[in-house]
Amino acid sequence: MTYTPGMMTVGIDPQVFVIFGGTGDLAHRKLLPALYDMLKTRHFDDVVEVLAVATGSMTDDEYRASVAASLAEAGCIGADEWAEEYLHFQSIDEGFERLSARILALEKASGLPGNRAFYLAIPPSVFDDTIEGLGKHGLVSGPGWVRIVVEKPFGSDAASAAHLNAVLHSWFDESQVYRIDHYLAKETVQNLMALRFANPLFERSWNRDGVDSVQITVAEDIGIGERAGYYETAGAIRDIVQNHVLQLISLVAMEPPVRNDAESIRNEKVKVLQAMYPIDLHDYVRGQYGEGTVAGEQVVAYRDEDGVSPNSETETFAALRLFVDNWRWKDVPFYIRVGKRMTERATQISMVFKEPPVCLFEDSGRRTMHPNAFDIRLQPKEGFELGFELKVPGEGYNLQTQRLHFHYDEAFGALPPAYVTLLADVMTGDQTLFVRADEVEEAWRIVAPALSTNLPAPDPYPSGSWGPPSATELLARTGRTWQPLEPPH
Repeated sequence: MTYTPGMMTVGIDPQVFVIFGGTGDLAHRKLLPALYDMLKTRHFDDVVEVLAVATGSMTDDEYRASVAASLAEAGCIGADEWAEEYLHFQSIDEGFERLSARILALEKASGLPGNRAFYLAIPPSVFDDTIEGLGKHGLVSGPGWVRIVVEKPFGSDAASAAHLNAVLHSWFDESQVYRIDHYLAKETVQNLMALRFANPLFERSWNRDGVDSVQITVAEDIGIGERAGYYETAGAIRDIVQNHVLQLISLVAMEPPVRNDAESIRNEKVKVLQAMYPIDLHDYVRGQYGEGTVAGEQVVAYRDEDGVSPNSETETFAALRLFVDNWRWKDVPFYIRVGKRMTERATQISMVFKEPPVCLFEDSGRRTMHPNAFDIRLQPKEGFELGFELKVPGEGYNLQTQRLHFHYDEAFGALPPAYVTLLADVMTGDQTLFVRADEVEEAWRIVAPALSTNLPAPDPYPSGSWGPPSATELLARTGRTWQPLEPPH
């Protein structure tokens, strides 16, 4: 195609979108279907050329055929024609000089003004070389803007994260760097700010005066699949807590930003992380799944998975208590529970509100009330539920918990995939949903004690459960219990 200056782009600048790792699983399963969805179905494809970069030899036509097959499997209509016109392949084996020449040729042939986005869908082990290659061959600046997208993990500890940031900043300004965490693109996560700051009803009780505890559960019913090589060196803390969970806490606990723009929002998020103490190992439970039954299917223990050491002490479950030491949240515990091979797949944030100081409704000395809880369901069946107490008709004060709920699909239909939202933000230059360098380093500081190699062996738990008994005991110490995950309606 040829870009004509002045054509309507609705915020998406004409550009070359370069995917390093363009033949990989992430590109085929997530990125390319998302690009098709965003560009083809929303009529933005005439302003973006997609260049896949990978090792090995392949012609453009061979690459297009492989992508068209993947898109067809994903239900994309007209994938052949789209791939034929807008997809290209370049082998990195030919070097960065040849890559630079290919980008210039695409821009010249299509009349593009020199805007470039580089997406690193590659293993972290080759981040440094790729970033250095872009820098040394003049690809970090051009006639237009240049942006670089980095997939997690952003390092494996505080030192490696600082190193990655230093490498990025040696060639790119922070305003050019997009560290991607797909959890932040979920509509329910984004709506946390609207829920809080557009509704004084919630915001006025969203603090230590109204909230007894905050509970976050990220439960998966699947095991590690074919990710043993990664998971054995990562575990639940690196895989989920350091990134997804701490990002959720920062959004739940942040103060109102001075403006609704990327820097103002990220400033408030990092303040939350700065106010958090590192994990106290007395408030940390490690677990590892054993054999059991999930959804009626018998499954093997973690140590029996392909590629896992029979003596592995990698945690597949983590429960912990954290605190945000500021005026709003002083002494309010944030309880975290993440794990694999659990009862069901669910991600939920629960704001458990304080009970009244005196219970008026007692039956033979037994309290019959439950604390109000506001549950934010991130997946599946995204939405919100508020639990409240009502009197059951009849004699006496027999109380029962009822729930008000809102579900996105009922109000708005199907939600866009997270990567569609994030790729659109990269192309339009909106960094709101991306992680800043100081956020990354603060998050690693918080989880650092849990990365020690001298920790006790993980507590076993059967697959299909909610984790080891020690996770229940973590809350029981202070008379609390885990908020049940409400089944989707």
